[in-house]
Amino acid sequence: MARKTVLTALLFIQAACAHGSVMTHQDFNSIELGTPVTEVTKQYGDPLKITRQKDGSQVYEYVERLKISEETVQENNYKLVIKNGQVVSKRYNQELPPAYDEIYDEDPNDVPN
Repeated sequence: MARKTVLTALLFIQAACAHGSVMTHQDFNSIELGTPVTEVTKQYGDPLKITRQKDGSQVYEYVERLKISEETVQENNYKLVIKNGQVVSKRYNQELPPAYDEIYDEDPNDVPN
């Protein structure tokens, strides 16, 4: 029984670690140009996506989703440009889901003339 409890606890710990760290807007602002990429990944985990550029640089992408209940109400996309193992540039954009009235028609059965 004790072995089963320990195994369950280890699975929960592993699942928590697999999720990685979360980057927030405050975290993004605190990353200075010249910061080693190893320090960034140590602090915030592996990026969601890495894109290689023609000039040899890489773009590390992190995403923060702000939710209310199950709905994402805002998504912040953080991009760090890495060259020679250091952050050389940063970009940020914010996406909002479309408004309710932009998703649904007033009458979904109405056929335009």
